[in-house]
Amino acid sequence: MHNVLTVAAKWFDRLNGFLAAVACALMVLITLAICMEIVTRSFFDISNPWLVELSEITLLYLTFLAAAWVLGNDKHVSIDLLLGFMGPKTVKTLHIILSAVAGLTCLIVCWFGVLTVIDQFQNDIREPTMMAPLTFWITAVVPFGLLLLGLQFFRRGVRAALGLPLSIRQQEE
Repeated sequence: MHNVLTVAAKWFDRLNGFLAAVACALMVLITLAICMEIVTRSFFDISNPWLVELSEITLLYLTFLAAAWVLGNDKHVSIDLLLGFMGPKTVKTLHIILSAVAGLTCLIVCWFGVLTVIDQFQNDIREPTMMAPLTFWITAVVPFGLLLLGLQFFRRGVRAALGLPLSIRQQEE
């Protein structure tokens, strides 16, 4: 059983690493597109009115594709100042409780997100914008990202309970 969990954890880490790389690539591409927009608008009087909409969608995707990787590598925002005043046992208990609550919250919101995406798909709902994309393509990343984030929170809680480092990188080193 331990071997199966180890293999699953490695695949989960690979998936999160791949999604974080995709998020980085999207960030670079949208930054380059905005720079090109500035140049073309300034020097050639050519504008791409769809670029603002595309950058908004990209920012949503960036957030939810990279969130689980950020948490797994302990790169998220935390209040270390408060944790420094607490004892190790209190910190461990706090990590376990907060990870369980956050993981459960992510999975609950994920469930409602799936229901929303299904509704948007079944009713062929489109965004009332210039590009008029199908809305479910935009919102589908939310439950997907929250599922991964919820699993990462539960994993973090288990790691805290076992006394392992919270960051997956710390364990590898």
